[in-house]
Amino acid sequence: MRELAGVFAVFLLGLLLRIAPLRGALVGGDVLFYGSDSFYHMRRVLYTVDHFPHTLWFDSYIDYPKGFELMWPPLFDQLIAGVALLFGAESQKQIEIVGAIMPPILGSLTVVALYFLARELFGRRAGLLSALFLAINPQHVSATIFARSDHHVFETFLLVNIVLFLAIALNRREKRLWFAAAAGVLMAALAYTWIGAAAYLGIFLVYVAIQATLDLRRRVSSKDDLMVFLIAFGVALVLMLPFWKETWLLPSFFAAFGIFLVISAMLALSRLFLERNLSWTAFPLIIVILGYLILISAYAIGQSMGVYAIFNEGLSYFFGCSLSQKVVESVPLHGAVRPLSVAGFNLTIAVMGFAHLWRTDINRPQLLFLVWTVSVLVLAVFQNRFMYVFSASMSILMALFFFRAAAIVGDSKWASKNRDILKFLAPALLLLLVLPSATSVSGVFAVRPAIAEDGWNEPLLWLEENSMETAGFLDLNQTPEYGVLSWWDRGNWILYRSKRPVVSNGFQAGAEDAARFFLSEDEEKAVLIMDERRSRYAVTDSNMLLSGLSAMALWTGEDPADYVRKNKRGYEHTEKFLRTILARCHLFDCQDMSHIRLIYESKREGSNSTSNQVKIFECVSGARIAGTSTTAAPITAVLNLTTSQGRRFQYTKTAVPQNGRYEMIVPYSTECEGGVCAIGPYLVSSGGESRLVDVGEMEVLHGGEIAVDF
Repeated sequence: MRELAGVFAVFLLGLLLRIAPLRGALVGGDVLFYGSDSFYHMRRVLYTVDHFPHTLWFDSYIDYPKGFELMWPPLFDQLIAGVALLFGAESQKQIEIVGAIMPPILGSLTVVALYFLARELFGRRAGLLSALFLAINPQHVSATIFARSDHHVFETFLLVNIVLFLAIALNRREKRLWFAAAAGVLMAALAYTWIGAAAYLGIFLVYVAIQATLDLRRRVSSKDDLMVFLIAFGVALVLMLPFWKETWLLPSFFAAFGIFLVISAMLALSRLFLERNLSWTAFPLIIVILGYLILISAYAIGQSMGVYAIFNEGLSYFFGCSLSQKVVESVPLHGAVRPLSVAGFNLTIAVMGFAHLWRTDINRPQLLFLVWTVSVLVLAVFQNRFMYVFSASMSILMALFFFRAAAIVGDSKWASKNRDILKFLAPALLLLLVLPSATSVSGVFAVRPAIAEDGWNEPLLWLEENSMETAGFLDLNQTPEYGVLSWWDRGNWILYRSKRPVVSNGFQAGAEDAARFFLSEDEEKAVLIMDERRSRYAVTDSNMLLSGLSAMALWTGEDPADYVRKNKRGYEHTEKFLRTILARCHLFDCQDMSHIRLIYESKREGSNSTSNQVKIFECVSGARIAGTSTTAAPITAVLNLTTSQGRRFQYTKTAVPQNGRYEMIVPYSTECEGGVCAIGPYLVSSGGESRLVDVGEMEVLHGGEIAVDF
């Protein structure tokens, strides 16, 4: 009873910590989700609720106007949609509340699952302490908080439970096959949740190969253990069969199928080695050769099924680090975790916890845990995003370190002479291990979603209210009329909050065109990109001028140092950057431009001039001011304007007469439209003469002409 009370207490602690950011996520009666991908998951959830159980597979609102075939497996989105329907959620706000509360629930249930896993492996005390460490682990908490509706929380929940059921199957003879089948069901669920599930499935093959080799060395049969994994993967394959040809499931299906074949071969080989008394050293070599032959076979059929291409792309994704300089979460571990940080401290303690497992009498479930832990740590070393998965293993390792360290001190000669002090040592050590995470995770209470922190929410609501509604947001039979161009990591925000199609979003499709637009030094070329992408609006923010600028340069194959350099004083921009469309729009209000104009700017947060500011620009035909001139003096048009924030700026356009005629195209009207208003008419001057000229909004939008002669 005390044990259940302890588990329930840890569950409640984890749930409370994960619900803590609720106040920050509820803004003006709306739920603002954390991160970027959460917004797209919720877009898909809204569609799924309307078409349950069918979900969104092709989205005309991303990579606009091409549209995009989705590669996200559907289970996580269908789970949220199903729960929303079960509880009668009908409005968008009700569905969003369901989507926001699911991560804390799944994260807290993962804490409970980890308790049972650690108890199965190392006993009840290790289970409770491991659950406590996971409940307060900053990486896991941040990935499972209220309104972070991302599939990673479900992915970790499933993986921990798979290892749990396999450990039980390896530990107990009664009903072991049922536990193996349950693990297989969860493997299939994992494949239906994340396209990269094959990487996790491969971990179990590594364990089986190591365990079978060790068994042959000891001259014992591996039949029972191999059957556990054959049943697990067999069940997973059966459940994957209905959709195995789908692009999003194909990698997991072929991984599971290949692993099933290799384990079957290992079962036959291990029996042959035992019967013929062959040397165990040849066994791993044969397995490696067998794996190589399977890869060669995959390559042979690659033209028709694309198996080899999938394998090659997977290796590049996990270990090639091709996105490490373009996507923050893909940065290697050493570049994301500082040694003198809470994450660095926990990681150090976890690595020291390996000492508890480094012994010759390790049993089968513990070896499974060791292989799983090392494999996930390797993934995290290459891409820090996997720290949220490693946090489960990390919590167990930290518990093992605690008990190991306490035992070493308790058995020392010093302990025998200082019994009075010894009773305080274990609580002090536990406090030392808990305090950094507890202190760090308390910061969750003050966390705000990035869309609010970066000041994007109000501008996107403004865009929705002040631009023409586009068709097809939840109806695939309708075609949207125009799109919005911004940098890819803002795309999901624009799509969900403004309900407008975007050129580029978190899938990075369209990112290269977005980068070419912002870094272009020629307005005509930039407008051509917008025309090709049928984009009417472009959105920028101050952060795009800093770290985002380096990523844009990489997407276009250029050296980031040509645009921006980071030094001790901050970021230093180059002359080349100041010639780009990004600089001319965001910094200089489209000065001297013909077809792009500022229509909105957000209020800066606080008085800090370096705080983020969002600006919205519109691509227009532009009004043509043209006429005759009796002199060769330049013609200058000047218009004073003010933004909705009260900031005044001046637009200037200059033209040089040719053969007695001149013309210039201006993007601003003298009417008050949107968030930028003209203060009076244009002042068009030539030498000592000047004219006051009114330019109508319709003339700007449709390319009208105003005659002004000198």
